[in-house]
Amino acid sequence: MASRRVCFVLVDGARADVVQDLLERGDLPNLARHVVEPGGITVGTSVFPSTTGVAYLPFLYGVYPGTANIPGIRWLDRVGATGNWRAQWRAARSYCGVQAGWLNRDLETGPSIFELVPESVALCTPLTNGLQPGACRLAATRMLLGSVAHYAGTHQGLDDAVGDAWVHAAAEPWRFLFVLFPGPDGLTHLLDPFHPRVLAAYRAVDAALGRFMARAARYGELPAVFVAADHGGSVMREHADIAIELEALGWRTLRHPVHVWRRRVRAATMVSGNASVQVYFEPRSGRERPLTEPELPADVLGHLLGLPAVRLAAWRDGRGGVTVAAGAARARLRDDEGGIRYEPVAGDPLGLGSAPLPIDDRELLGRTLGGELPDAPRQVLQLFRSPRAGDLVLAARVGSDFRGPWEIPEHKSGHGSLIADHMAVPIAASVPLPDAPLRTVDLMPTMLELLGVPPPPGLDGVPFSRLAQATGVGA
Repeated sequence: MASRRVCFVLVDGARADVVQDLLERGDLPNLARHVVEPGGITVGTSVFPSTTGVAYLPFLYGVYPGTANIPGIRWLDRVGATGNWRAQWRAARSYCGVQAGWLNRDLETGPSIFELVPESVALCTPLTNGLQPGACRLAATRMLLGSVAHYAGTHQGLDDAVGDAWVHAAAEPWRFLFVLFPGPDGLTHLLDPFHPRVLAAYRAVDAALGRFMARAARYGELPAVFVAADHGGSVMREHADIAIELEALGWRTLRHPVHVWRRRVRAATMVSGNASVQVYFEPRSGRERPLTEPELPADVLGHLLGLPAVRLAAWRDGRGGVTVAAGAARARLRDDEGGIRYEPVAGDPLGLGSAPLPIDDRELLGRTLGGELPDAPRQVLQLFRSPRAGDLVLAARVGSDFRGPWEIPEHKSGHGSLIADHMAVPIAASVPLPDAPLRTVDLMPTMLELLGVPPPPGLDGVPFSRLAQATGVGA
């Protein structure tokens, strides 16, 4: 049944297990009352790289990062890197600083939900395509308070401003309301996912939800409410900077923040989250296309795969698929007849065994959801849809990341990898959930369906109604 209004709440960096624990302790009474009790809550999967901004794309565009040609929070424009100093700075793309707004223009995909639902309002969003004048709220506040909070740890101030604006918006005639709370992620980076200040940020979001619903009830029908996270997070005990590793091998490396203009570079490292990294070889060669397996430097590849911090590596195999590797183990992945074919070559890096036929995409999601690398087959494949993705992509092991302790402030926790601590996210809705494994990419088509708006072609997500039909469960 169509709903007149939908409100989506993105709690950046919220871990599924923390949300569940707080619910069971009665610390999130408004989430329980207004969302979970009339609908439900489950654990779904995010996207790779599991990092802020990039992992917002499923909610607002209904696609994977690779589909949108956004392979990370940082990536390299291979052609631009050959230009003058200005072009080189632009080519070393980073949405973490002054280039943050470029994310909107770099996207190569279909319309946003804001474009499909013109009566949209967004609070604290970095993704703004399609928002009408006056509908993008707290943009200046996000830049000012967010920048200060990055260094001073005052993330709750920004979240409080979001909460107040959310309550104020309850009386307005929007059809879709997007609300972003960045605090839990920011505090997690500085502290750890279970720190009392991080848990207090979850409770503050819940309190704001209660105030919003109370005010919305005075102005008519309550909206359908969805609450989810873009990624989880884990403590980082080891900073294994891949740029430093490459330098030790004699590979002069381009990297952020101050080495983007280096001359005679042989590699570039673009870190996301900080537990994933895109590696580009010979970045100023003028080569437009990415390298494939036969062209990769075998000695460098072997060294990086031997690092304790590396859980998984992937690269294009030159035959239309992707090679995934963990240590000495190798396997090939490729899309095949609507499913995914996984062919171990040496060992079994994803722990899936071998199958003579392609495995259904949703079946693989269900099989991997509770494991160490949830949804890894699909997530690796989708990332390499992007020609901007690196020649080599690394995902970190739990407890490790790929950026040195020199970063100010030092990230004591992080995300970005394919591991469960980063990929597993809470998904809650005030409408019934299907008895099927979910991805964050499924929420956008579901919300469009509730609003009575036809989904555009090319979405990667599947609405709840179709998933429910596939499993024989009513939505």
